[in-house]
Amino acid sequence: MASRVLAASMPALKNTDGSFERVKKSNGLRFGTSNDQPYCYIDPASGSVVGIDAEIMLAILSKLGIANHEITQVDFDGLIPSLLASRMDVIADAMYITEKRKKVINFSDGWYQYGEALLVQAGNPLGLHSLADLGKARAGSYLGTVYLDWLNEIPGAKVMSYPDAATAMEDLKAGRIDAAIVDAPVAGFALARNEKYKNAFEIVADYKPKEIGVIGAGFRKEDGALLEAFNWGLKAIKEDGTDLAILKKWGLTEKNRYLG
Repeated sequence: MASRVLAASMPALKNTDGSFERVKKSNGLRFGTSNDQPYCYIDPASGSVVGIDAEIMLAILSKLGIANHEITQVDFDGLIPSLLASRMDVIADAMYITEKRKKVINFSDGWYQYGEALLVQAGNPLGLHSLADLGKARAGSYLGTVYLDWLNEIPGAKVMSYPDAATAMEDLKAGRIDAAIVDAPVAGFALARNEKYKNAFEIVADYKPKEIGVIGAGFRKEDGALLEAFNWGLKAIKEDGTDLAILKKWGLTEKNRYLG
């Protein structure tokens, strides 16, 4: 009942392309993710979708009166192509809002922000503290990220690419690479939740992130009404504090909240 009341109070949409009505009539939204912890993944214990982006998304859908959703999982670098091919209505998986991506898709308003972390072998035997230091190292990150672009710009770096952060961290654990650049929340989550990683690698404490990225959800450019409705729902959960409660649940803080 509450979600219907909230949805009824939503202002009339300025965009008349019919994309929001399409989703409403289908009584569900096709949501694309890469099954990426701690952002959006299937909890093996419950079988439910959980994580930062997943729970923000579900809170917004509740505000919009959309009770059902369908999760489609692909590798991170396949999210935008799948969205453009209309296999998904929206993509959300800790995706930085960048000018490069904005050329092909539209983004929602930002919902949170964070920087990257530098992971190295335990004890940091090569003394790696910055991106520039990686010119003497074997370094990796995952496809579709700006991190891989940065690594490829470092003279002398031996760069490895991976389908996801977990695979990069496994290679770091095995000694096949010397360092990995991953999202800071992913690094913290991995070290806190996986005993096998605790003595294998560490986060470089004095590393200064190159970029504090703002995260948003991605939409096809022709789906303006759906984007407009989504932004209304996002504003609503920011106003009642739901967004901050979700961020804190997953170990983030007020500093990660985006209110710009």
